[in-house]
Amino acid sequence: MRLLPGILDRYIARAVIGGSLVVLIVFVSLELVFSFVEESGDISDDYSALQALVYVALSAPQRAYEAFPVATLIGSLMTLGGMAARSELVVMRAAGVSVLGIGRAVGLAGLVLALLAALLGELVAPPAERMASDILAQARGGDVAMLSDEGFWVRDGRRFVQVGRAASATQLQNLRIYEFDAEHRLSTVTSAARARYREAGEWALRDVRIESFSERQVRSEREREAVWSGSLTPDILDVVVVDPTTLAMRELLTYIAYLDANELESEQYRLAFWLKLVTPIATLTMLLLTIPLVFGSLRSVGAGQRIFVGIMLGIAFYLANRLLNHMGLVYGLPPSLSALLPTLLFLAVALVATARVR
Repeated sequence: MRLLPGILDRYIARAVIGGSLVVLIVFVSLELVFSFVEESGDISDDYSALQALVYVALSAPQRAYEAFPVATLIGSLMTLGGMAARSELVVMRAAGVSVLGIGRAVGLAGLVLALLAALLGELVAPPAERMASDILAQARGGDVAMLSDEGFWVRDGRRFVQVGRAASATQLQNLRIYEFDAEHRLSTVTSAARARYREAGEWALRDVRIESFSERQVRSEREREAVWSGSLTPDILDVVVVDPTTLAMRELLTYIAYLDANELESEQYRLAFWLKLVTPIATLTMLLLTIPLVFGSLRSVGAGQRIFVGIMLGIAFYLANRLLNHMGLVYGLPPSLSALLPTLLFLAVALVATARVR
């Protein structure tokens, strides 16, 4: 039929995209309300209600990105189920439009939604999440993040760097640099009250104390200023104190390269990279999964049952993802496999079930 590639394609795609975005907005709105209620318990003189509101609002893009596949599943189930209840799909089938033809229109909507998810996860969510973390950090005393009471540690070649506090990614406080020789013996400990990043990997240190160790003596020197050069940059510091799932893929690649160069474990960040890559594919998979459901057992059921089925499938997908991701980290599976496998399994089920629909 000649109408499908034009009018019907656009009609179905617009309906599916609109329904999915409405469900996404409802999901995120509910999450934000509950999150603000939770944050309100921490409101104090240093952390106002306005700061809590801004913090919660800035977390919305990341929440939307994480909810995209499930919201797409439920939204498309509601949209296509409504079309089936109004006999629109029956009329399309009677006019000669095949299930695969309708699936093509749904796939077109899936590509648009997958692109939106990718743009949200790469361009909007990471900077918004960073700003939200900054607001929370300032309310807690000006730290970017603290991995322990003693600050956080990073490695730079033969150096191990302890940062007590980070006013920002370019301004550090209570810095200690432990440098080891080729035989893994401690050779120098450099302490600085403050450090400011200048350029090309150089840090300007203030109130410096340098302790040098040899076989026979320990020599201590004090300097007002000094320059320290290394591979540690603000980009690395921005990444090391942030949840990997909130980073853009380019940031993850930067930090993975840094970890590999220093022979450190990078599996967690590789997994986060592949999960970022898979999320748009998961969004498309969830859409395709609705076709056999709508043309099958959900053809004549109510909206409440469709929502229930969508939630159950979303929970199953989420649990399968989490289970295989953690199993991959524990048992040393390739991050690409543990990230891709759940989505590929659901995609295979969707394609096989769609092919069997008559």
